[in-house]
Amino acid sequence: MTFPRMIPTIVGISLLAVSLVAVPATAATTQPTADRDSVTVTVPLQTINTPGRSGQSAVLRIRVGESRPIKVMVDTGIIGLHLWDAVPRGAQVTTTRFAQRISGQNVKGFLANAPLTISGVSTTTPQTFAMISTDNPYIQRWKNRGVMGIIGLGVGSGNLTNPLMSMPGELSAGWSLHFSRNNSRVSKDASALVLGAVPPADAAMHFTLPSSGVDVLGNRVWDDHAANGCWKFTGGVERCVDTWFDSGFTLMRVKGRAFAQLPVTSTKRLRDGVLVELAAGSSAFYGYRFRAGNQGSRNLVRVIPRGKTVINTGNGVYFNYTVTYRVDTGDIYLSEKGRS
Repeated sequence: MTFPRMIPTIVGISLLAVSLVAVPATAATTQPTADRDSVTVTVPLQTINTPGRSGQSAVLRIRVGESRPIKVMVDTGIIGLHLWDAVPRGAQVTTTRFAQRISGQNVKGFLANAPLTISGVSTTTPQTFAMISTDNPYIQRWKNRGVMGIIGLGVGSGNLTNPLMSMPGELSAGWSLHFSRNNSRVSKDASALVLGAVPPADAAMHFTLPSSGVDVLGNRVWDDHAANGCWKFTGGVERCVDTWFDSGFTLMRVKGRAFAQLPVTSTKRLRDGVLVELAAGSSAFYGYRFRAGNQGSRNLVRVIPRGKTVINTGNGVYFNYTVTYRVDTGDIYLSEKGRS
């Protein structure tokens, strides 16, 4: 559902920029698309209660090298595969050290290389990934839920590369993600990653990303922290700010001095009942809206009134919409099909 949007003469500010759900691990299915000679591959996901915090996360089964299938959390907020399980059989571990901050935690390890397979489809080249040697409570909580790493599906530039960009043919040009809440029993709302997804004809919102050049494999990459989102909060003016769609974060994070006047609790949580609305660029409608509350992956919003202005949507969007990425053009589409 969309909502009328009044666009002022000057539009805000332009700022630079786990209980498991039983989902069968079926083989890939192929479906011809209507507007091009290609197929899609639909891969079931699982939904778990996010360990250590409020909200839910999506989990994908993959094979690395010659490994057995392992579960990894789906996170569009980072780039590349990060494993903290044993080294997969067939993988080659290098002496190159790796360090990164993930979900507020510093993790270290070494780089490794191996092909990656998702639902029977393998990358066209071996993937460089991180073997994390750090162990901390954050990682241990995921291990306790049987999750052995994170697959970073961000489309920006980073130390690693997005494995989906190395899938064969048109499967690498785009994909979509939809998460179902773990109390959903409706088949049409099932969590899924769809490789090769094309732009939906019925998109509720369409965002464009600035180019960031190419990665080390020659794939086109985009500044996925800078989608053209325009936000409005109850009683405030609309502000058009860099927007970041992040499937690995269970709360929305509103950052920057421009938001210092938003009503918050003592813990900097946006007060219950505040209406949050999002429009894509110059669209005449707000395509996404909710009232703030205290539920992760649904309506929990944290306000940080300092630093660079950016809004991280959190993963609630992925439960409410199917989010389609086209890395051949740098576009993100939100469609209402499969809302849960």
